[in-house]
Amino acid sequence: MMGLQGAVIMKLTLSISKKECDLIHEQSLKLLKTMGITVFSNEAQEIFRKAGARVDGKQVFLDAPLVEESLKLVPSAFPVYSNSGRVVVGKGEICTLPAYGGTYVSRNEVIALGTRRDYVNFTKLNQQNQLIKMASPYTIEPFDIPLDLRSAYRMAMLLKYSDKPCLSIVGSQEESCACIAMVKRYRGIDHKPVVLGNVNVSAPMIMGHSTTEVITVHCLENQPLMIACGSGLSGLTAPPTPGGNFLLANAGIIAGIVFAQIQSPGLPIIYGLPLFGVDPFKAETLVGSPATALFTLAAKGMAEYYKIPFRAGGTFTDSKYLDYQSGFESGINLLSTLLAEVDCLMHSFGMEDALKTINYNKYILDEYAFLSLKDFVQGMEINDVTTMMDEILKVGSTGNYISSRNLKLIRKQYRPHGFGEGKTKAAVLKETDDEIIRRLDSYQFTAQTKEQIKIIRGYLPDEYID
Repeated sequence: MMGLQGAVIMKLTLSISKKECDLIHEQSLKLLKTMGITVFSNEAQEIFRKAGARVDGKQVFLDAPLVEESLKLVPSAFPVYSNSGRVVVGKGEICTLPAYGGTYVSRNEVIALGTRRDYVNFTKLNQQNQLIKMASPYTIEPFDIPLDLRSAYRMAMLLKYSDKPCLSIVGSQEESCACIAMVKRYRGIDHKPVVLGNVNVSAPMIMGHSTTEVITVHCLENQPLMIACGSGLSGLTAPPTPGGNFLLANAGIIAGIVFAQIQSPGLPIIYGLPLFGVDPFKAETLVGSPATALFTLAAKGMAEYYKIPFRAGGTFTDSKYLDYQSGFESGINLLSTLLAEVDCLMHSFGMEDALKTINYNKYILDEYAFLSLKDFVQGMEINDVTTMMDEILKVGSTGNYISSRNLKLIRKQYRPHGFGEGKTKAAVLKETDDEIIRRLDSYQFTAQTKEQIKIIRGYLPDEYID
């Protein structure tokens, strides 16, 4: 039998052109030099000034040489460690991250504010899920935990119920420091990247106090960062055209990268572009818009241009329920993510209602969509082996292909995803909920050591340890 070496695999990829990347980069440099970026922190202004940037009040101006030298320092790939091993970002395989920033939960079409029980549930689900590569302390807001204890609770329960590499707490300088210290102590890992921070430069071009503080903390601790600028709303805080919004976001991301590199040269950074479409009549963000999918593909072009890992896309939808809109919008945005071959996929499973809600049932359905679309993007093999010419001639024009060998081939070539034949909505809700129950009931994890229990009790009263 002929081997598969040299087989041609049909593959779909899309992105912006080199010429378009050149234009975005050149105009970003012009914006940073002539308009600059507003930086509120006096300490951050001084860091920029010492690196050679021009500072006028709160406005910081960056010349092209400083920008381009900073971009060259960013590594093309990097690891994040935990007790169970490591995840590598930038080596070609998608690093899938959980939902991020949910306020509400939905289960069987009942919507409520997130609770500590939901937080633990999704931490367990993400731990068991082989498609999820990292854990997140921001999956859902646990509103029944006091605000002054909430960050400590998030991180402590993440460490208790998951051993995957994790994202960090990024609310403030103090919270970031405490988070990194907790992870290092609990997991007994020092002098290695143990968290990934996610920070946002605000639109139009603003670095707030918490953004610069959190970047500085991660630089001092040598912990990697995901720097994003995706809050621009076309016609309000960004130009009315997608191209203008993209340009402004790119310039903001670059400014964040420069701020990190002048403090910690070579610090691993992910280029983050969570840009969304807009309702032209209501001036509201539309995360499920086709424009969101196009921004994801554009991010691929700029990340490859700068030779750094990037994050974009997700299972975005503006729908509040499991309906046609939810499936279509989630599908087109997930497809663009896979076509773009993102290095990091945030909001991977379960998000709905413009990122306000994480849906238990949709969490399962999005897994099926991810696997199905992943198969689609991988394409199919057409060669002398897969066309099975000899088999066709052997069977002839009136025979059949029923055999145990062919049954194995069918199950390999046509992998089942989802529930097969169409079902009623009630049946889909029941089957997805049954799967959630099955996973939570079967959750098993290594018991904490005495030292780990002591560490968590140092951060939380017993009544808030689940």
